[in-house]
Amino acid sequence: MKTISLSLKEATPSLFTNLGLGAGQILLWGGSYFILSVLSKPIMAETGWTYQMVYGALSFSMVISGLVLPFVGRMIQSLRRNHMLRYTGLVMAAGLLIMGSAHNYRMFMLAWAITGIAMGMGLYDALFASIGKYFGKSTRNMIVKVTLISSLAPTISWLITSYLLENMGWRNTCFIYAGILALGILPLHFFVFPQVSAPADESSKSKEVTATGPEPKLFLLLICSFTMGAVLTTGVIINLIDILTGKDHTMAASLVIISFLGPSQAGVRLLELIMPPATPLKMSVLSALSMLAGLVLLMVSNNLAIPGVILFGMGNGMRSVVRGTLPLSLFGESGYAVLIGKLGRWPLIAQAVTPVIAGFIMQKFSNMCFLGVFLIIAVINVFVSVIIYGTVKKTQQGVHSSQQIKQTI
Repeated sequence: MKTISLSLKEATPSLFTNLGLGAGQILLWGGSYFILSVLSKPIMAETGWTYQMVYGALSFSMVISGLVLPFVGRMIQSLRRNHMLRYTGLVMAAGLLIMGSAHNYRMFMLAWAITGIAMGMGLYDALFASIGKYFGKSTRNMIVKVTLISSLAPTISWLITSYLLENMGWRNTCFIYAGILALGILPLHFFVFPQVSAPADESSKSKEVTATGPEPKLFLLLICSFTMGAVLTTGVIINLIDILTGKDHTMAASLVIISFLGPSQAGVRLLELIMPPATPLKMSVLSALSMLAGLVLLMVSNNLAIPGVILFGMGNGMRSVVRGTLPLSLFGESGYAVLIGKLGRWPLIAQAVTPVIAGFIMQKFSNMCFLGVFLIIAVINVFVSVIIYGTVKKTQQGVHSSQQIKQTI
């Protein structure tokens, strides 16, 4: 296998680095993926746009994000400095400024198209690619720590946005949050990432991952696994209240049950730091099994809803880490940023269309039918994760046997 890599001096991540990247993710997720959770109702009330129109813009932005990710990965890999993450805040701020100024739907869609580009430039996939390039062997530990900190993104961003909305209105909320992103993200990423340069003869080239043997198969299996994981997470979480209330839980009880989701996602990442770490390969299987178990408990009994949500949350928490660590473990550091960009495209596109399909199933059929469909997806996801595990182990055993034969000869 022939690969081309950057000759970078690996930087040592400090506490400030991990906190800074985590804080940046909280702001970026809050200014994109989570902002409509707070602003959608006042936007619909003022403009008369429907729920489907408002959230359709978010889905559109996620498709844009998935389409630009391979390009972002190549840029992160080939550029001497991390311009992608560095300027994400300015691009997302531009999207929010246009959104706050939008008085027609075309302008609103333009705002979310720009936001989608920013999401591709600076959310998890781009972040993992950047960490892999600049921090090398510290990548796995950093991903766990940064995703642990950014688990607070929904809570913190909702608090900030709700406060601004209550006091300023939704349009001024967009303008103020745009200012926070424009002034905060650029200096934060400027100081967090080391000022390193690639050799002149390699820095302008895109670094591609080429593979022989089982690696193309692994690449396709990873895309399948990551895509199904994204579908499961999006479909279940956005419909969780409807699932619970449809199974005769009161709204108050449903909100209590849902409150276990965030802590379970953060808790499993904390356990990863304080306990002997599982390999990314084992973690991917555990994640798939945990999400499947959570769905089974949600389906079979109302009394098991809380442990079901906890198990599903733990599986999703592990999934976020595996998205960054498993490709690094399987394919190595060379071309990692390009690989992450390619792997992120289909999960994001699937994540964008999932709310539409999931909503159709919920409206036309029943909660149990919805859970049954997603249970089948979870079973297939477990099956694919086990195939990945078995393929890698078989390859490792083959390499080990070959080395032993050479030593004997």
